[in-house]
Amino acid sequence: MRAASDARDAVLRVQTWGGRWGSALRGAVSRPFERATGVRVQHEQHVGLALAPSLLDALHTGRRPPIDVVWSNSVPALNAALAGHCVPLDRARMPVLDALRGRARPDGAPARSVVHPYVVYYVLGYHEDAFPEGEPRSWHILFDERHRGRIALYPHGNGLHALAQTLQGGRVEDIPADMEACWSFLRRLRPQVAELEYSIGMEERLRARHLDLCFRALPNVLAFQSDLPVGWCVPAEGTADTTDALWVPRGVPDTVRDVAMRYIAFALRPDVQQDWCRQLGVMPVHPAAGVPEMLRRPDLPAHADDFHGILHIPESVKAAQQPEWEERFAEIFG
Repeated sequence: MRAASDARDAVLRVQTWGGRWGSALRGAVSRPFERATGVRVQHEQHVGLALAPSLLDALHTGRRPPIDVVWSNSVPALNAALAGHCVPLDRARMPVLDALRGRARPDGAPARSVVHPYVVYYVLGYHEDAFPEGEPRSWHILFDERHRGRIALYPHGNGLHALAQTLQGGRVEDIPADMEACWSFLRRLRPQVAELEYSIGMEERLRARHLDLCFRALPNVLAFQSDLPVGWCVPAEGTADTTDALWVPRGVPDTVRDVAMRYIAFALRPDVQQDWCRQLGVMPVHPAAGVPEMLRRPDLPAHADDFHGILHIPESVKAAQQPEWEERFAEIFG
C-alpha cells in the first residue's frame, strides 16, 4: 500500500521536444503511463539535439538532475553513457529490452544504459507550389538555380553527411576516414542554402514561400503538412537515418529511478510503441508493433533492422565524430 501511495504522489520529469514530437509523447506514452500508474508525468520541453545546459551542469557536478528520464538524440545519449552519466538499465526488471530488434541496442558500453525506441528516416520536404510537375526525383534538385537561397538544412548539417558523401561520388564505407567527397558536396551546396535551423517556426517561412526545399526528419515534415501544402519524398539515391534514445541520468534518487525505468519499459511495450511511432512517423523497434502506414513503401525499410535504401552511418561513429564534423561544417558555412 505504501508503494502504491508513493507512486500516486510521484512526479516524473521527462525531457521532451515541442511540436509533433512532444504531443506524440504526451498522447501515446505519458498520458497512458499516468493512467496506468498514477504517476504524474511532467514534460520539460527542450529545443535542439544538444542536452540542456542545466542537465549537463548537474551531470558534471554530481548534483540531482533536473530531468528524470531523458529523451534525446542518440549522439548526446551515447556520449553521456561513455562518460558514465547514465544509470544502467535494469534488464531483470525490464524484460522488454530483450524482446527488441537489434537496432534498439547501441554498440559497446552504452548498450547497458541507453535504448533506442525507434528509427527516424530523413526525407526531402518540398513546397508543392514550387513543384507543380510533381515530387523531386533526385537529391541533385538541391543544386537547381530555381531554388537558390530557398533551401533549409539542420544546424551543423545534421543527418546529411552520408548523402553528401555518396552524391559527390564517395562511399559511405569510407566514413569517417576519407570524407573529402562530403565536404566537397557541402561547399557546392553552400550558396543554395537559406537557413540552418530546427523545425519549430519554419512553418511561417514555408507559408510565406521563402523556402522551397528542406532536408528534414520525417516527423517534422508530417507536422508541416497539418496546414501547409508540403509534400515529402525519398529521392532515387536513397536517404539517411538516425535514432533517438531513452535513458536515466545519474543522480536521480533511487525511488524516482525505479519509476523512470518503468516509464522507459512502458514506452517500449508493443502496443505503446505502435501508437507512439504512428503518431510520430518513425519505425518501431519492437517486432510486435505495427509499422506506420506512411512508412509502408518500397523506398523505405520494412523494419528497424532493415537498411534497404538507407545510407547508414553507425550511431557510434556519429557520436565519436560530432565535434570534428561540426567544426568542418562551420568552416564551410561560416
